[in-house]
Amino acid sequence: MESIIAVAVMAVAIPMVFGALAESGKSGLAARAETRSAWIVSACMDEIHASRAGNPQYFAPTVIGQAFPPLGEVWALAFSVDGKAIGKLSKDLYDSGSRELDGKRIAYIAAMSAMPATIQAETSRMLRVDIALEYPAASNSMRRAKIEFHTRNP
Repeated sequence: MESIIAVAVMAVAIPMVFGALAESGKSGLAARAETRSAWIVSACMDEIHASRAGNPQYFAPTVIGQAFPPLGEVWALAFSVDGKAIGKLSKDLYDSGSRELDGKRIAYIAAMSAMPATIQAETSRMLRVDIALEYPAASNSMRRAKIEFHTRNP
């Protein structure tokens, strides 16, 4: 009888321990992503401003007031574990996920887009810029966790 009780207790305890370990791993990933988000979002905004100035590093030049990305495309940058930009991701790599780009390990993906914002008579014409920090980069786009940031930009 004692053996049956011991097996029953283990049958309940073991899944709970593994569940707790899985959740602690997720919170660690989220904490690291939030810590690096300041650098990553700043790098994305720098790329958007460079695009407006006509000298982007990763994407096509745009003009003030022009929404991006073009229909059917994605503006996505890959970032390393320490929050440094690695390079531009193609739509296929963004959708499917990737562990590496140009031989460098990818930890985070930042997807950027801009659409016309609601215009009020007393404000200048602005775009709503959305930047989604997504992780882990190896997962497909539907399964990645996302931290979303929004701002306005001409």
